[in-house]
Amino acid sequence: MKKGWLEWILLSVALIWGANYTIGKFGVAHMSSIQFSALRFIMVAPILLLITGIIERGIRIEKKDWGRLIAVSIVGVTLYQTLFMVSVKYTTATNASLLISMSPIFTGILAILYKHEAFSLKTQLGSVLAFFGAAFVLLFGHSSHALSQLAWFGNIMGIVAAIAWGWYPILAKPLVVKYSALRVTAWSALIGAIPLTVYCLFTYQTLIWPTDIGSWSSLAYSVLFVTVYGLVMWYVGIGKIGSTKVMVYMYVIPLFAVVFAAVAIGETINAMQLLGGLIIFSGLYIVKKSPAPKTALKLKKAN
Repeated sequence: MKKGWLEWILLSVALIWGANYTIGKFGVAHMSSIQFSALRFIMVAPILLLITGIIERGIRIEKKDWGRLIAVSIVGVTLYQTLFMVSVKYTTATNASLLISMSPIFTGILAILYKHEAFSLKTQLGSVLAFFGAAFVLLFGHSSHALSQLAWFGNIMGIVAAIAWGWYPILAKPLVVKYSALRVTAWSALIGAIPLTVYCLFTYQTLIWPTDIGSWSSLAYSVLFVTVYGLVMWYVGIGKIGSTKVMVYMYVIPLFAVVFAAVAIGETINAMQLLGGLIIFSGLYIVKKSPAPKTALKLKKAN
């Protein structure tokens, strides 16, 4: 795959993920966030495991690693994906995308707490600046489309989702080094779907099965484009050009999210959202430009 084509593919993934902040709203308009996530990952898991088996010629995880894999699955799928959909449901696509874009900040903080990396003053200053930006979005970033009584709840869930997504790579690092990000993600999709499915089974009588095309189209988009195409191409990119260069594309996702929301559903961005977003990305930029701290966790890749 030529480098130029790979860059366009990664941009398409960022666009798909950015659009999901708006398209996901149709999926949870009638279904609960847990129901939507359960259906999504029940469908996704077999596909990802099949793709992993084809690409890597194996999907085995050693018995001693299953405890960590379960923890990774609960945080990265059960918690994060559900919280993501809750945030998308109750607040604006703009707010959700800005708040969840803070996940690299929490990854940096947790990496220090877990002693994976050494303390960096510049990184922490960037983190504090990003938190100030989040405060602007949380307290003042409400457009006319986000004036529902539960908009504040969606904003808070966006922050919690960012924490969960920031925690995920810290927990997953030993597994990703030993196996691969694709294999860990495939198994996480299956394991993370189990508690969501069990919850849906126990609350089956209260579930709503929508008949509108919007709900099911949103689910299909999430399965085929966001997860299968998006994740596989993302990990292909990491394999070709490395995780550092690929992660740069994460920073354009909120831009795509804001533009798509404005075009598709007429969502507007106000001055406080804009100011908060600029502060958040200033903090992220400082963190990105910080010298790479020495890694405290030494891992050996398995044969």
